[in-house]
Amino acid sequence: ARVMGVRDEAVLDRACDLGLAFQLTNIARDIVEDARVGRCYLPARWLAEADIDPAAMTSPQMRQPLAGIAQRLVAEAEPYYASARQGLAGLPLRSAWAIASAHGVYREIGVKVSAAGARAWDNRQGTSSVEKSGLLLKGALLALTSRFATPSPRPAQLWQRPR
Repeated sequence: ARVMGVRDEAVLDRACDLGLAFQLTNIARDIVEDARVGRCYLPARWLAEADIDPAAMTSPQMRQPLAGIAQRLVAEAEPYYASARQGLAGLPLRSAWAIASAHGVYREIGVKVSAAGARAWDNRQGTSSVEKSGLLLKGALLALTSRFATPSPRPAQLWQRPR
């Protein structure tokens, strides 16, 4: 956001919200792939609650409980995606279009991971060229309409970046 010329602290907060949403989505999409190379970004408490041994995460028997954790991550990302949309008006129009489009693409990946359940890691979840084209158009519309919308207050329960 700073590279795009943003100095407004409220807009920077919304940019951080988008970064968090993207990261949660990436973690959900890559749970098994990360586990295969010895990485785990999941909360130990969540793994314990789901009775998942981190050393056995790549086992096919773990797919169903991992799907529940992935769905939880995607759900955790949603308020951050919603908050991030409110920051579009603070970006230059071309930047807002790019960010709104990326927002749509990443959010759609999370939706697909969640919907795929235990099969989420059979193939890497992503968006097709046709889907990306549609999300690019939707991003343009969101960027334009952001110029006329009144932003809602940022939800207090979201993580706050240090100042």
